[in-house]
Amino acid sequence: MTGWDMRQPPSIDEELARWTLAAPPQLHGLRAALQQAVIDQSDAADPMDLAERLTIVATELAGNALRHAQPPTVVALQRSDGKFVVVVLDNAAGSAPAVADNRGAGEGGLGLVLAQRLAQDVGWYLTDTGKGVWATFALTGN
Repeated sequence: MTGWDMRQPPSIDEELARWTLAAPPQLHGLRAALQQAVIDQSDAADPMDLAERLTIVATELAGNALRHAQPPTVVALQRSDGKFVVVVLDNAAGSAPAVADNRGAGEGGLGLVLAQRLAQDVGWYLTDTGKGVWATFALTGN
């Protein structure tokens, strides 16, 4: 895994779903919808494990966007060459994803670390109005 490098996500074959969030309470609905979408679209040996990992990453990234940028936050589930790609778009162009490695236990800030550990690859890029943060997960296999 390369870490939080500024680069575009893989070329997208298809967008499977998209959610627009205005406030943190909407993360609960996002979790349920993402899990179902992943299970429905996956040929993984353990689709529940894949759905759980992807959902954790997506909700952590979306939570960060809601906390550090003005709403709305957009979450897209996409397919690219045998992978799921989750992209979180916000309107905070001036801030790159930053791992909070100097926080104490219980102070939060582990979302980006979890994303790096649970996803195959992660990255971010600038958009016309903000930035996109993305993570990839294999569609098939373990």
